[in-house]
Amino acid sequence: MTVFSLVVLPICLLLLAVRYQKPIHSWLSQFCKLRQHASSQSPTDVKGMAPYPAQPIRGRERYRVMMDIRKLDVANWLTLDKNYMEEHRCLPESRDGCQEALEEVSQFLCERFPSAFHKTTEGDESVIENRMTGEKFNVTQQAASGNSTDALEAAVRLTMEDLSVLMLNEDGEYYLAASASLFPTGWTVSERIGWTISRLHEPVPLWHQQVANSVSKFLARLTPSSPMERSNYFVEVKRPGEALSEILYRPNALCEKALLDPSPEEILIRRERQTFRRMPRTGAIVFGVKTYLTPVSQLPLKELENLATEMKTWPDYVSEYKGRHVWGAKVLEYYKQRRASADDSSATPAV
Repeated sequence: MTVFSLVVLPICLLLLAVRYQKPIHSWLSQFCKLRQHASSQSPTDVKGMAPYPAQPIRGRERYRVMMDIRKLDVANWLTLDKNYMEEHRCLPESRDGCQEALEEVSQFLCERFPSAFHKTTEGDESVIENRMTGEKFNVTQQAASGNSTDALEAAVRLTMEDLSVLMLNEDGEYYLAASASLFPTGWTVSERIGWTISRLHEPVPLWHQQVANSVSKFLARLTPSSPMERSNYFVEVKRPGEALSEILYRPNALCEKALLDPSPEEILIRRERQTFRRMPRTGAIVFGVKTYLTPVSQLPLKELENLATEMKTWPDYVSEYKGRHVWGAKVLEYYKQRRASADDSSATPAV
């Protein structure tokens, strides 16, 4: 190497580093974060891990349909917690075209939770082993333990999220091309596969008037390096003695009309953490949904107050859509009792 090369090469590298400072810093931050998390996780840790924190009810004083999108913490694209084994079931409602999603999910889990997931190479095939369930999936082909398995179904059986794949149709609209949804609310995959995002949201009050255009622009602008997330919540009523799988699987409705006068323990806040990640090779968008259930009786008083505040802002047609006629009066009554009890406690002088 000449003296000229020894002088010019470092200068060129320095200029490149300055020009691409932000992408390099972002990549290094994500890499270090993944390595930091990966070094501390094991199957034993997962069994004791608390669920990833759900977004609280904010208590907005004006009702409006909102996207509420925020930047996704890449290290927590997919999450595990102590409920993994209890919630881990599979309904094979999926379609082809999800191979890249399985590859990305497998790579992420092996890096994020290396003691819980392990990938090996057998000839030309890559196999991921779930050390918590003992299942093995062929990542290279759509097979599992020698049996034919859809790629998206395999990905869902590795995670705690429902996963769907959104693709662009000839009219430039995104549609539901594939879905493995264990915990749907008010819909089924077999009914709505192939529907556009706009058609999927037809029943949602004010969705088309207030956010339809923003959603279309958001999906079009999503890049592999800019995954995003949002949160949503519903109010659900469970029947006495219902198992967890029955509570989570609500293909018809969250609130059955026969369930009148439910107790605070039977009224559940059903939160969804929704993630959006574009696949680098195919350009498809993987849409993930992690579901959390919290009885109203376990809500912090401030969040219960926020729920009561938001309920009052709902127009009648929104209240009907959300099932307020089933649980609304009981929630407000319970909030007043909790509020009065808290006021009495604060007014009682210390001894």
